Amino acid sequence: MRLYNGRLLKTRIRRQITQAQELRDAIVMDVNPGSHYCRVKIQGSNTLIKAWYPENWESTPVYLKPGNAVRINLPGGNKSRIEIMGHGVLLPTAVAGGSVTPEPATLPDTILTGCAVRATNPANMKATIDPGTLRIDGLTYALSGMMMDRSDIVMDRNDLQMDSVGGSVSFDASSTTYFRYDTIQVGTDGIVEVVKGANFSAGGTIPGPPGANADHVAIGFVLIPPNCMAITEFNINKSFTMPIPSSLSSVVDDDELEWTDTSTIVHVSIKDQYGNYYRNANPGHCFTFTWVTGNGTLSYDGESQDETASFSFYYSGSTNAAVTYMRDGELTDRSVTLVITESLTGLSSYASIVLLDSLGQPM
Repeated sequence: MRLYNGRLLKTRIRRQITQAQELRDAIVMDVNPGSHYCRVKIQGSNTLIKAWYPENWESTPVYLKPGNAVRINLPGGNKSRIEIMGHGVLLPTAVAGGSVTPEPATLPDTILTGCAVRATNPANMKATIDPGTLRIDGLTYALSGMMMDRSDIVMDRNDLQMDSVGGSVSFDASSTTYFRYDTIQVGTDGIVEVVKGANFSAGGTIPGPPGANADHVAIGFVLIPPNCMAITEFNINKSFTMPIPSSLSSVVDDDELEWTDTSTIVHVSIKDQYGNYYRNANPGHCFTFTWVTGNGTLSYDGESQDETASFSFYYSGSTNAAVTYMRDGELTDRSVTLVITESLTGLSSYASIVLLDSLGQPM
């Protein structure tokens, strides 16, 4: 019975030890969510102590962040295992030569207010920047309204208003075949400028916008596609996407034919979202001209058709197809309206040609 009672006593003591808690308050110095622990300091010590999350925690509690008080526990009196129990009550005081204040986080360089990039009106290869504030190396700087004595800016521009524009930048001409990202940056000196990016092609490696220089912060970027003549809102802070057929363009050389004018040219093409010609080399584009009103003859590449039927043909060139319209030259001539469609893309457009009689009146 003594042996039996001894076993009972040992089991009871072991259970009490297991249930014992040694609680202390500590301050969180840093957190390592990936490994489920944080480092803390306790009263009277300058040593960083590793405290583990309880295994049943599925996520880091909101209070577990540097500078907050937490309650720590030595489960079962095991001093080699320290766990976080929950909120703390008291913050420890610093010991001589030590500190219980976590190092402040380094704030990123960023725009704080304003500094939006805007297209000019009318649009050209320039952009304006709103006034605002920004942070560089932990300090706050202001981008104030432009002064009217800037020697590098012509101040009679309609898009520049005193105190309402923080800066103005110009972009180099676009390439005829390549895309480019340009970054707009502002520095601690308050000067807004452009960081020109490298040219890239749609079928190659697509880079991101260039980064800002030291002691500068990027406030935006522009995507400059081939043959770009003006920066619009479409270009500002827009990422590159592969060119796709987006519109059918139809342009008439002379959309008002005098009685003595017998013909004109209708140029049709497919353009991508950047306004450049889109080529579908195989099998090409299938254009169909359908007569809505009027009479005459359409011809292209040796084929022709009058108003009694629609006119279709394939075009595999890289620019635009030039379709010739020829009037009949009769008193029965009527002004022309054509609906133009492309069967492979489903895009459509229209063209109108006004025919004048010998007195200059529309027919």
